[in-house]
Amino acid sequence: MSHPMARKPRRYQIERSLVFHIINRGILKQAIFHDEEDFSAFVESVYRYVSRAGASVYHWCLMNNHYHIVMELPDPTELSKVVGGWQHVYAVRYHRRYQTAGKLFQSRFKSQAIEKGPYLMACGRYVEQNPVRAGLCERAWDWIWSSAKFYVEGKPDLLTTLDPLWEGSDGEVYKRWLMEQLPQEEKLFRSSKEVVGGPRLQKELLRRSGRLVRRGKGRRFKEIK
Repeated sequence: MSHPMARKPRRYQIERSLVFHIINRGILKQAIFHDEEDFSAFVESVYRYVSRAGASVYHWCLMNNHYHIVMELPDPTELSKVVGGWQHVYAVRYHRRYQTAGKLFQSRFKSQAIEKGPYLMACGRYVEQNPVRAGLCERAWDWIWSSAKFYVEGKPDLLTTLDPLWEGSDGEVYKRWLMEQLPQEEKLFRSSKEVVGGPRLQKELLRRSGRLVRRGKGRRFKEIK
């Protein structure tokens, strides 16, 4: 029997992969990360499921009561399985550590399909600027629990895979760009839009098993209504 998260053939990955901006927060906006041990445990949970799915995390940020993950998933139909997996593992560990019970996360999770190119770059900047907007630090790369340090200071972490749009750029270039966030970016990625990109991407996507996937030929990718 094959592994439920076994990788698809490379051709399938290239044709069907999608980038998603994943967001979730603690129920009633309560804190879900209280100290370094909690942050580290969540990162390890995400890494575990991302690795199994063959996904790439380009940008991420953990705040005290919510998180952002921007990742490319070879098979978008596995999105719920991957995100649900890391949330479940972390919730079990959280309840065991703090002697609590019940729902830890506010909802299932929110996801936006993000078009590669300027939209992906803007999404990464929005995600990494979260601690600055919250007044937790003056510079995004001073916040340990995000991908900003990877891009600005070249410090590898367990999650970040180099965003292909930034290949060949140095930390100073990224730093200047990161500090130039535009007001409309915050509005765009805080919105309820399921697809952030141009008209072409929106026309290419359909829902399959409750998830956005790329349109394909034949019955395999027929839209389920």
